[in-house]
Amino acid sequence: MKRIPVLIILCLAVSLVVCLGPALTGCKSQKKSAESTLIPESGFSATSLAESGNHFAFDLFKQIHSKSDNLVFSPYSISTVLAMCYSGARGETAGQMSEVLYFPPAGQLDPASRDLREKILSSDTLPGTEISLANAIWAQQDFDFLPGYLENTGRWYDAPLTEMDFTRDAAREESRLRINQWVEDNTRQKIKDLISPGVLSANTRMVLTNAIYFNGKWMWTFDKAATSPSIFNVGRGESKMIPFMHMTRDLPYYEDEEIQAIRLPYRNERLSMMIILPRSIEGWEMISRVLDLERLNKVESHLTPTEVQLALPKFSFELKTNLRDELSDMGMDLAFGMDADFSGMTGEKNLFIDEVIHKAFIEVSESGTEAAAATGAIISLKSALRDEPVRFNADHPFLYFIRDHQTGCIIFLGRFVRPS
Repeated sequence: MKRIPVLIILCLAVSLVVCLGPALTGCKSQKKSAESTLIPESGFSATSLAESGNHFAFDLFKQIHSKSDNLVFSPYSISTVLAMCYSGARGETAGQMSEVLYFPPAGQLDPASRDLREKILSSDTLPGTEISLANAIWAQQDFDFLPGYLENTGRWYDAPLTEMDFTRDAAREESRLRINQWVEDNTRQKIKDLISPGVLSANTRMVLTNAIYFNGKWMWTFDKAATSPSIFNVGRGESKMIPFMHMTRDLPYYEDEEIQAIRLPYRNERLSMMIILPRSIEGWEMISRVLDLERLNKVESHLTPTEVQLALPKFSFELKTNLRDELSDMGMDLAFGMDADFSGMTGEKNLFIDEVIHKAFIEVSESGTEAAAATGAIISLKSALRDEPVRFNADHPFLYFIRDHQTGCIIFLGRFVRPS
């Protein structure tokens, strides 16, 4: 039997998209849509969408890996918000978004999005796991959005419509506070002030929000009495003394010349956290660059029940980042410029995505994992049995993934490098 030391993490996510339109008042939904009701098409399932989202997760991870030492984000949350934008994209703008996000035509994406959400939410009925997802549309009152776009987004994403007034200063601030309160309520107060003052403007025409909250109890909790300080090696000669949790038991384990990997199940067994620990202290930088979905799946398929002596850091942190530049560099630059085509929202090419803001939080403790994240896209008007015990000591930087094993969806992804 093997012994190994390991680590745990979990997250919440909230996503937000703000649409800005011409300096007109209003969300009247009076225009007739040429593409009103989307007809579901076969061939693209919830599992297909989960795999697409996982590819996007690794692409985005490689783009943002240098933004901060510690990383946490929800690819599912970001993808969901951009999917609601994509439903209104047309022409080359839709083509670029499809390439970057691995999306099929909207007629196939929207039903798959609904099915994936329902599958993920089904784990909320299992003991030891709480997970919630919520979407919402906040639209400028009296503005001419196509009724088909609002109907499809409400139907497939279960996103209720609330009319707001973004045109007047006082009403705009009231709208910002109301949306932020919705985010707090749907993330158990883990994500606060998603929309900072000054983000909304008189040209804001719509805010699309997604919130995801996860609280998972470990299948086997750690004894708090066994938690003790130990050294975490940050790298380049730097180290910090932080609390480590300890446990010894059989867990899924993998190793090769470059990495060790372990999976920690939550109580319902459908969700788990995988930790990938480079052999060398400095190896996290290389692993961050070369790890992809194919390798993650290979590692997961070779996990073997092993007696593991766990030594896991106890930690929590949050990260807020603007994804506009990264998404543009990935290939969907049209959506952020004056040539954007979101005519599926209004019938005119008068809207573009101004910002995509994401905020995430994670806390790993003896009892389990709790996490939160938020994404905001602002749309403006144009003007991853041995004889001797194996040690898995997560005392230096590592990567972690929280995954739904029924769909394969990576719900959260991150990296722990520098203790606070």
